[in-house]
Amino acid sequence: MNTLNKPKVLIVDDEKDQVELLCLQLEDEYLPIPAYSGKEAIELVKAELPDLILLDLMMPENDGYEICNIIKNDPDPKFIPIIIISGFFEKPNKAKVTQCGADDFIYKPIDRFELKTRVKSLIRIKKDYEALQESENRYKQLFNNSPAVTLLIDPSSYFIADANDRACAYYGYTYSELTAKKITDISVFPPERSREIIRQVISEKRGHFYSCHKLINEEIRHVEVYINTINVKGKELLFTNVYDITASKKAERALAESEEKFKKVVELSIDGIIICTGNGEIVDCNGSACRIFGCNKEEIPGLNVASLLQEDFITSTREIIVGRGMAEDRPAEKINKRKDGTFFPAEVATRVFKLGNEERLIIYIRDITERKKAEEALKESEENFRALVNNTLDGILILNFEGRVIAANAAVGKMLGMELENVTGRSIEEYLSPESMSVAIEDQINVLNDKGGYLSVYKITSNTGEPLWIEGLGTKIIYKGQPANIVVIRDITARKKAEEALINAKIDAEAANRTKTEFLTNMSHELKTPLNSIIGFSDLLKEGIAGPLNEKQTRYVRFISLNGKNLLNIINDILELSKAEAGEKELNIEEFSIDESINRVISAALPQVHKKNIKLSYSSENRTLWISADEGKFRQIMNNLLSNSIKFTPAGGSVDIILRQERDSVIITVKDTGIGIPEESLEKIFKPFIQLESSLNRTFEGTGLGLTLVKKYVEMHGGTIFVESKIREGSSFRFELPVSRQKIVAPVLKVSGSQRSSN
Repeated sequence: MNTLNKPKVLIVDDEKDQVELLCLQLEDEYLPIPAYSGKEAIELVKAELPDLILLDLMMPENDGYEICNIIKNDPDPKFIPIIIISGFFEKPNKAKVTQCGADDFIYKPIDRFELKTRVKSLIRIKKDYEALQESENRYKQLFNNSPAVTLLIDPSSYFIADANDRACAYYGYTYSELTAKKITDISVFPPERSREIIRQVISEKRGHFYSCHKLINEEIRHVEVYINTINVKGKELLFTNVYDITASKKAERALAESEEKFKKVVELSIDGIIICTGNGEIVDCNGSACRIFGCNKEEIPGLNVASLLQEDFITSTREIIVGRGMAEDRPAEKINKRKDGTFFPAEVATRVFKLGNEERLIIYIRDITERKKAEEALKESEENFRALVNNTLDGILILNFEGRVIAANAAVGKMLGMELENVTGRSIEEYLSPESMSVAIEDQINVLNDKGGYLSVYKITSNTGEPLWIEGLGTKIIYKGQPANIVVIRDITARKKAEEALINAKIDAEAANRTKTEFLTNMSHELKTPLNSIIGFSDLLKEGIAGPLNEKQTRYVRFISLNGKNLLNIINDILELSKAEAGEKELNIEEFSIDESINRVISAALPQVHKKNIKLSYSSENRTLWISADEGKFRQIMNNLLSNSIKFTPAGGSVDIILRQERDSVIITVKDTGIGIPEESLEKIFKPFIQLESSLNRTFEGTGLGLTLVKKYVEMHGGTIFVESKIREGSSFRFELPVSRQKIVAPVLKVSGSQRSSN
């Protein structure tokens, strides 16, 4: 035998004499290839691709199990038969041989006849397997490369025995999913119908029918199916080609629906449609044509079009077909006559078309009686609207996209001092002053970009050069088929002048108020100098430094000192108020214990409390609370509120001070059982220099500045003050301050019931 044609046998053993022995035993029929290590064996397997491997089990680096496992896990040589050789095999070794993929094993010493028999048998099996594999591969290639959806179906169980790639892609299943299904799972035919088809195919050895198959996404597709029988490995299967015809089915259905729809459209059309031959004979018409002419459906077909349409139109019917006497699709207005003899205006249009080899004329008739009435009504309405627009006092103008006047009424011309025909066509920018230009442009852009209408004020210049203020109300309209801006304008020059006068008056009033504040501040400073002398010298006289005084002199000096100090307090209050109103007062923010500060104010007021036998109580939810504020002004707030309560509370009454915290605010209430305030004095309580009891013989004295300063100081801290009061039931003042001073918000004064006068 030629060496090139001999099957290759790879002999792997680390003992060279064993390799040589096996080579000698096989060389007459085979081509032995020696290898002396596992590494060398693996390399030779890849290079030579032998027909069989004899593999010694016990080797120093890699034993036979490992080498066998490596070869069998490689896709190229995995089908090469391997016989493992060993001096002994125990039961576990035999199991391991099977696990690593070996095909056979032989004990040492090796019988030459047995060796050659086993080698020959395994090589023959390998060649048969390769031939079968090659045949199956050819079949698979033909099967998978088929452009059609192809299935093999078991006629006895209806299971899909095989499917090509095109089938898997078409139905949306994997190969394993599709071959686990029956044909009845994807066919929407009832199972009995599917079984009947299969019986017929087996009987006739072929079949052709239409069906509907269901895809994985539940979509139903129309298919055309061709079936032949085929014998695969001794079993008769159904070779099935499936062709998707959904598109053609849809086209057929769409055509049928289109025809049906066309018939409905023609029949339901409000226009009359008449089809006639070249000589004018009517072959068909729709219901609207019958209605328009007042005929029955049976009366029109067979008539000549001359019996329905005007004579001048009838004479041109032939010319329309032959010479295109009337332009197609261009309607002409005609006066036509109904069956009952009445006339009506109509639009008539024609179109020539071919039906087979014969020319046909289709005539469209539209009754425009109502439209003519509407046009007359619209014309009358437009005239009325034009009269209304031209006689209104407000100006009305329409601007195009570029801001040019495309229409205006008489009031616009009068407002601008020019003839109306000179207004139209000019840009609105010609009339606007520079300061109003940007506003007008922005309004124009916004309204035309559908951002809504606007109401703006502009300054313009009339044709005489006189400046005017106008108010413009603009909105978007469609004018002659194009977007436009309609603006209603009103001359508000008189109003603007009145507003300017009011603003100037406000500025003058503010200036006068500042002058008053400055005067009070300066006057307060000037009065302090003589008062200082009056109080100082009277105190010296009272203390006897200038010599002894008699009883009357001593009483007079005390009056001078007391009233001087009262006057100084009044001047100080005026000065504090002037500074607060002028914005000169600043807060000296510091952290302090609010409980200690209130106790100091209470201690200072105790002599007054004891003198009037008033019950004074103080309760606090948080005695350890510290706040950030101006402690001096906080004490002034508390002192003024407490002294007011004591002053207006009769002997034997009570005054309560309550402190609580709510989130980031501290809330302090000073409540008494005093005389209360009438409800009609609600708005006066915090105004400066207001005394609710203004007669000369007032029961209670005071400047009326105490509560005004309280309100000012509370607001300077970003707080709010509230008051509740009823006549003869007492009053309650509550103010809130932030615990940590933040941005000052606008103060809010809430009052309920009656208020009391300030001290």
